[in-house]
Amino acid sequence: MAKLFELRPNKDLLNHGFEGYKLSLDPLPAYKHNLPVSVEHLQPSDQQFSYQHVKTFGLHNHLIDDPFHDEFAYFISNDSQIFEVNVKSLVSSNPDIHSVWRIPIQLGNTNGRFNMSLSFACSSFAVATDGVGNLHIVDTCNYKASKSSWQVKFSHHLGKGEPFKIMYSTYNGDSNNSGQLSVLVLKVEQIENIESKIDLSLFGCNQKETPFLSYLEWVEYEVKEDVWSFKQMKRIVMPRGLDYASILNPGKSLCLIAQEPFGTIYDSTKHLSTSSLNSSQSFPGGGDKVVYIWGESPEEVWIRMSFPNLVSQQDLAVEIHDQALKVVYRDLVCLNGELAQSITVDTSRWALSNEKLEIVLSKNNRTVNWNYLIFNDVRGQKVDDAESAAEWHHRLIHMTAEDMHPGTVGFRSPIFSSEQLEECDDFPVDETHLYHFDGETNAVTHKAILNGNQLLFLTKSTPGHCPGICLRHDVDGLIWQPMNDEPEIPWSCQHTATLQALGYIQASKQQRKFTVAPHNMSYAALCDAFTHIYIYRQSNCSSNGMEMLHRPTGRKMNNVARQQVLNIDTREECLGALATNNILMILSSSLLFAIHINCDG
Repeated sequence: MAKLFELRPNKDLLNHGFEGYKLSLDPLPAYKHNLPVSVEHLQPSDQQFSYQHVKTFGLHNHLIDDPFHDEFAYFISNDSQIFEVNVKSLVSSNPDIHSVWRIPIQLGNTNGRFNMSLSFACSSFAVATDGVGNLHIVDTCNYKASKSSWQVKFSHHLGKGEPFKIMYSTYNGDSNNSGQLSVLVLKVEQIENIESKIDLSLFGCNQKETPFLSYLEWVEYEVKEDVWSFKQMKRIVMPRGLDYASILNPGKSLCLIAQEPFGTIYDSTKHLSTSSLNSSQSFPGGGDKVVYIWGESPEEVWIRMSFPNLVSQQDLAVEIHDQALKVVYRDLVCLNGELAQSITVDTSRWALSNEKLEIVLSKNNRTVNWNYLIFNDVRGQKVDDAESAAEWHHRLIHMTAEDMHPGTVGFRSPIFSSEQLEECDDFPVDETHLYHFDGETNAVTHKAILNGNQLLFLTKSTPGHCPGICLRHDVDGLIWQPMNDEPEIPWSCQHTATLQALGYIQASKQQRKFTVAPHNMSYAALCDAFTHIYIYRQSNCSSNGMEMLHRPTGRKMNNVARQQVLNIDTREECLGALATNNILMILSSSLLFAIHINCDG
């Protein structure tokens, strides 16, 4: 069962006295460089029309950082070359931009492929893909020492050649000759083409309504005495999309941001069954039919079910245990399973009135909201108010009646059919959650409800840690670092920094494509798809240099930071952005811009 936890901000990192940004007209040194070869920039094909396709192509950042060598950045050209950029050389007239390797690609197999992608697993190894179906493990260590080309150590054709994007990679080993490399790749496929050991209809999926599904493949490779081999692979489906995925050290679990439901549908090392589905797969409105509705207050959880006419208490058997519930109607098991939280049996109760069964369960823990009622039961609909409950009561009566044939006692024709429902009648999708997913058990162990804490952007990785997450908190942007797995220490996310008013600012930037920030969080940069770059320095930056007076009172305003706006000299679309502590890089199809950010630290 997933343990609920809260993202608790560090109050010492919150600045409630922040008074805003002041537009500064001070110029920033900007350097414009022509690229040796144009950047690869693919668009979705006519067959790639889902929202996840648009997101995968449109928000692909073509500037790639190396967490283990901050002085370098990378991009992939349209002829599949990987170019290395010496970051410090960009603030000069002679930048060091040169090719380090060319990704092998079969030109006859490029239809519908994703943009090529690259990820650094450690200081010695990187993984790259041609965007079609091939993954390459390359050795970058020899290059750093001798300036020779990267060397391919192992190549693997994943699946049946489906296009994919590398999300994250990490390497764990004692040396370069012995260890394990784990990679997360994202695929978006038509539902009938996905190989699964689990019936995808259990996720509420069908080909008519959800022709495309997003899923992760978690692939592991091992090296022994410099010989590489494939080890194992898991496939995790996300019918409602994925916002974040990374592997936590030492490589046994994942951190995910997604909407329910999701779960493992393929594991190369073990048998899967419906009993192994994650608790996250119990979701409101799922499955083919709603059988019951439920809701909660701080003290109680209630469940309501409707039955055909002439039902009596003798037809029902209700068993209430401290963390289990079972309902049997005339030898038919209607509900049976483990509850989300423990309850107090003595004060729980049930009653039957007008063919409606109502069960009231007394909570033991009144501070925790339930995210599902019964583990692995996808037939329930959670409602939050009396009006919704009445509406679902009405629907349940007729859903029950539809199961009875005309001519039987108590048969009532439904007053509407599902074909009459329009988009405005649909219930909203589930909230987004942050998960800790255990690779050993294929189960969610920890879960945080984001509750409107919108994901703003992802921070750069630091050696030994996965990328951080910037979530909106009130008007601010809070940086959260998912912690690595450590024995005897409960897993959580740590609040490490705050970007003042970034949540409010980003909401107003309708043309924004990328948001980036350096490791020291001294500024944040919002990059439009074309032309405009907005830079927001933080008030604790010593180079802020702003002094203002509140005119009505004459009070000196100390908590004011600088905002700067740049117009870059190109009509080309922004294809990538990358921030270091002193340099902001902007990539277009044929140009690379370097803006010198004069901020200490």
